[in-house]
Amino acid sequence: MRKIMYFFIAVMILYFTSCKKENTPTKADNPAPKGTTLATGTFVSNAHASSGTVKVVQDSAGKISLVFENFQTENGPDLRIWLATNTSATSYQEVGLLTAVSGNFSYPLNASFNYTTNNNVLIWCKSFSVLFGHAVLQ
Repeated sequence: MRKIMYFFIAVMILYFTSCKKENTPTKADNPAPKGTTLATGTFVSNAHASSGTVKVVQDSAGKISLVFENFQTENGPDLRIWLATNTSATSYQEVGLLTAVSGNFSYPLNASFNYTTNNNVLIWCKSFSVLFGHAVLQ
């Protein structure tokens, strides 16, 4: 019985430490696309401290991006960016993996993303179904 318990503990430690390391850089700074701001929101904390702003920006070529500015959240396993109708994430579109937990960065949005209906930007831990923080686009 003791061997099983030790094995279980070892597997859990390996799982949690490997998931944290999968998150790419802890800080990102890349230039935000220039253009017209179509919507903006401010992050608020849910299960973990989160802050900063997020904008939907359309450049002169018509390309739309989700732009994070002065963003900060705690690190965690399997963090995703979702556009959702509400904070319970019953209906959402996945933008992608969160590439950094602080800084300025952006994600391109293709025409299938509906940021007006799905106006909640969620930082969601998919592995544990935990909302780290969110912003409402207005």
